[in-house]
Amino acid sequence: MLNEPMVFVDVETNGKFGADGRIIEIGVIRTENGEVIDTFHSLVNPGSTVPVWIERLTGISNADLVHAPYFEDVARQLHRIFSNALFVAHNVRFDYSFFKSHFASIGIEYKPKLFCTVRMSRALYPEHSGHSLEKIIKRHSIPTNSRHRAYDDAKAMYDFYKLTVAHKGTQAVEENIRRQIRTKSLPPHVDESTIDKLPSSPGVYIFKDEDGHPLYVGKSIDIKARVRSHFTNDTRIVKEMKLSQRSYSIDSITTDTEIEALLLESATVKKLQPLFNRRLRRTTKQSVLVRTKNEHGYLEISVENKALSDMTDTSIIYGVYTSRAKAKSALESAMKTFQLCPKLLALESSGGACFRSQLGLCKGACIQKEPSNAYNQRVELALSRSKIDSWPFAKKIAVKISDTKSLIVDQWIIEGILLHDFEPTLERLSNGFDIDTYKILRSYIRTHPASVSQCGLGIELSS
Repeated sequence: MLNEPMVFVDVETNGKFGADGRIIEIGVIRTENGEVIDTFHSLVNPGSTVPVWIERLTGISNADLVHAPYFEDVARQLHRIFSNALFVAHNVRFDYSFFKSHFASIGIEYKPKLFCTVRMSRALYPEHSGHSLEKIIKRHSIPTNSRHRAYDDAKAMYDFYKLTVAHKGTQAVEENIRRQIRTKSLPPHVDESTIDKLPSSPGVYIFKDEDGHPLYVGKSIDIKARVRSHFTNDTRIVKEMKLSQRSYSIDSITTDTEIEALLLESATVKKLQPLFNRRLRRTTKQSVLVRTKNEHGYLEISVENKALSDMTDTSIIYGVYTSRAKAKSALESAMKTFQLCPKLLALESSGGACFRSQLGLCKGACIQKEPSNAYNQRVELALSRSKIDSWPFAKKIAVKISDTKSLIVDQWIIEGILLHDFEPTLERLSNGFDIDTYKILRSYIRTHPASVSQCGLGIELSS
C-alpha cells in the first residue's frame, strides 16, 4: 500500500466551519512509489475578509489574498493532483470537509480514501501524550520553516510519515492505513476500541474533551450506533465537526428503557452543563408566563423570572422560555393571532384603552368592553399548547415503563422508582418541578395510557 499514490494536504482557513468556512491557503505533496512527483502551493481568495486572529496566526493578511486565485480557478489542477490518491492530512476529516464542500460548490464530487497522521501517531506512538503537529515536530526534530503555513505543514506531515515508516516498519504503517480506511469516520482523538466498548442498548452517552470536561450528552436506544452517526455526519454538519475535533473520550450509562434514557439525559445535561447541549441546559431561573385574574375577571399574563422547582402551583404557568425576549415574542404572536389585549399581556402600560383597540385589533378587554368569559376563552386557546397541564390525577400514580419497573409520579415530579420484584424505593430523582421532565412524562402518559395506575401510600400497583 505504501507504493500507492498519496497526497499530503494541509489548508489554512478563515476560522469558520460549514457554509461560511473558506480555504485561504493550500499546500499539497503528491507521492507515488514513495517518491514526490508533484507539489502544489497557493493562497486562495476566500471572497471575504478573514478575522484579525487568523492573520496573526498564519501571517496571511487580507492584502495578500486580494489578488490570489479563487478556489474554482485552481480546482481542476487540484483535482488532477488528487486523482486516485490516498488523501492524507493531520486531523484529516477537518481538511477533507473543506475540499468536499468546495469541490461540491462547483459540481465536482470528491470522495477519496482518508488517512489521518494524528491517528497514526496515536496508534504507533502510544507512549506519547500529545499528537498535535506542533508536538510531533518538536518530538521528532522535524525541520520546518513556518508553522501554520499550508505547504510547510504538509511537508512536516510527509517527513513524519517517512520517519514513521523507517522507525516502525512498512507492515505497521500499512496495517494502520488499512485500519483507518476500515474505520474512516472516526475522529482523530478517539480510538476504535473506545467505540467497540460502547453498549448497543438504551442509555446516555457523554463526549468529553482532553481534560475530561463534558462536551455533549445524548441519549439513544442504541448507544454505539448513535455515537457512530455523530462522526459519520462530521464533514457536513458544523456542530458534529466541532464535537468530533474536540472529543477525546466517551462515557456511557445504560438504562432498561427509552423513557429512562430520556429522563437521564435531561437530568445529566442540567447537572454537567456540557458545552454543546443548548436545548436541555437550564439556568436556575427561566422566563415564565404566569396567569392571574384581575378585579374585573379578566385573565392577565405576565413574564416573570422564576425557578420552577420552587413553585407549588404549576397550573398558573402558561409557558416556559429560556429568555424574556422569547417569552415576549410568544405573547406578541398570540396577541396578533387571537386579538388579545397588549395591556392584559403586560406588553403595554398606557392608561385607558390600549392602542390596538383604537385600531380595531383588540376587542376592548382592557376597558371591559368585551365580556371577560369570551376574552378568557381566547387566552386559554391561544396559550393552550404552551401552558403546563394541571395534574390530571387525584393522587400520585405509578407509570409502568417495563415489566419490572415503574416510576412513582406526583404533580409531574418523579418521586422514585418501583421495582416490581423488590420492595419499593423512593429515592428522589429530581428536585421539584422540571419542564423537560414534565414534557417527557406528559408525552409518555398520553401515548401509553394503560401504563398508569393509581397508588396509595403503600404504593400498591394494579396488575
